[in-house]
Amino acid sequence: MGLSQLVKQATRVPDIAGHTANCLDLLLTTDPDRCVVTVSSPLGTSDHCLVKSVTSFSPPDCDSRGERRIWRYKSADWDEMRHFFASYPWQQVCFSSENPSSCAEAISDVVRQAMEYYIPYSDVPVGSSARPWFNADCAEAEKRKHSAFLAWVDARDRKAPDLSSNKRAFNHAAKSYKKALRKARFDRISHIGQKLSAQPSGSRAFWSLAKSVEANFCRPTLPPLVRPDGTLAHTAREKAGLFASLFANNSRLDTGSSTPPTLSHCGTSMPEVRIRNKEVLRALCRLDVNKASGPDGIDPQMPQLQHYREQKL
Repeated sequence: MGLSQLVKQATRVPDIAGHTANCLDLLLTTDPDRCVVTVSSPLGTSDHCLVKSVTSFSPPDCDSRGERRIWRYKSADWDEMRHFFASYPWQQVCFSSENPSSCAEAISDVVRQAMEYYIPYSDVPVGSSARPWFNADCAEAEKRKHSAFLAWVDARDRKAPDLSSNKRAFNHAAKSYKKALRKARFDRISHIGQKLSAQPSGSRAFWSLAKSVEANFCRPTLPPLVRPDGTLAHTAREKAGLFASLFANNSRLDTGSSTPPTLSHCGTSMPEVRIRNKEVLRALCRLDVNKASGPDGIDPQMPQLQHYREQKL
């Protein structure tokens, strides 16, 4: 496929005596002249080295921390929002398709548009640290491990006679670093556990602390992917489509003109689905306003506050 392997040195350095280093972490590209690769000491408790690649082109800069939108519902213009919904051409815009999913997406777009028009908001950066437990002791142990790694690499490149002693020094520094990380994690989790025990179970303060514990609910997902035209795929659907196209273009499976098999009818049919306005309104009113918004980005407070405002008028 015209790919070149750019990593030329060992990338796994085990801290067990007698185990040899190997080049296991590869970097393949179709344009090797644009890339400069360096290998440095492992991150965290891993025994796989950090492989860094610098290219002459990069995607647009973006804030890796992301942003969170804060809605100020107390300052919302509910009267204008109601007028907007009442005069909106729902049938033409949202219900012209026979696909329920398309209709739902169109409705969500209209609701989000109204929220941006009539509810003041602000986008604030999410600045939570990925390793809040990483303290000065961890930083110092990491520095010693990196220095020992560089000394071992230099001795290996020079084919120095004391190479084994450099390897032992790196193994010792790597193990010390792992101990420092484990202790820092344990100390932070113990501290948070003490604070959690002082909060009422299930309260907002309780869950706010719980989410800050190691392995919380907010792990980063797959980063944006670059399309062939240079643009970025951000959403899950765009990324899945990009992977599907890549796999399909590289597939060597030749099905010729064959057609999928015909499945016999099961003999049963799905009854007609009827959804009534009162059922939808009842479901909306039962939403927990203390919960975060779902994938549609619509906060549970929005439909409830809107309905409450209408009941007051």
